[in-house]
Amino acid sequence: MSPLSLEKLSGLDPRKRSGTAPGTRANGGPEDWPVLDLLRETRQKIGQQTIAAVLAERRRLLLQGTSAGAVLLGVVMGISALVWLRHQLIKAEMGQLDQVEEEAAALQQQLTSRNKQLAAVTEVNQQLSGALSNVRPTSALMADLQLRTPEGVQLLSAEAGSANLSLKGLASDPKAFERINALELELGRSPLLDPQGITLSRLERKPETGDKPTGGPTPVQFEVTARFAPLESGRLLQVLRELGSAGMARRLELMQKEGLLP
Repeated sequence: MSPLSLEKLSGLDPRKRSGTAPGTRANGGPEDWPVLDLLRETRQKIGQQTIAAVLAERRRLLLQGTSAGAVLLGVVMGISALVWLRHQLIKAEMGQLDQVEEEAAALQQQLTSRNKQLAAVTEVNQQLSGALSNVRPTSALMADLQLRTPEGVQLLSAEAGSANLSLKGLASDPKAFERINALELELGRSPLLDPQGITLSRLERKPETGDKPTGGPTPVQFEVTARFAPLESGRLLQVLRELGSAGMARRLELMQKEGLLP
């Protein structure tokens, strides 16, 4: 096989080697230098362009690649900027949410404190109202005892405690013991007293005193203990009105209107 000439391997026409190709500079530049293409004949057989033709388009390809890369870079930078702005907005919203959460926590703490204060005041009011409602109205109690004391029975004292009522008195003959029994039955019918809590604690005939006898049996001394009945505010208010205790009834009405009594 005969050696290939440099002109044949490079793909240049020997006749144009000393001339100036159209569109090129006279002094020649790197683009006018010979290009070594060892596969030139093979490329021609399969119909491909020569390396010289491909290199002639490198400027255009370079510009196209640079433009495409710049566009892609701009898109990436734009997306990054949008993501950063979105992050800043979310960060600002989170800051506002944190502030709202702190305010809500402060308000909840204030509400809890106010509820505790309200509960304490309500408890005190209920205790005061309960104590006031449990106070036995003297006028109503005396009026009830006056209505229920049988004839021939004299009450000497009446002492009202927090839960019990103690009565001392005398019953005259005839039938002094029947009169005392009648008093117990009447006390059991009182709306202020518990019928199961009435007890006769003392019963004796009073001894004669002085030098002269009375000529008949002496009165019978007795002591009766009664337990107060637990009354609801509505029932107590009704009883007070029936017995004429207007002042105490009025106080109970006011407490009911304020919601201090059930």
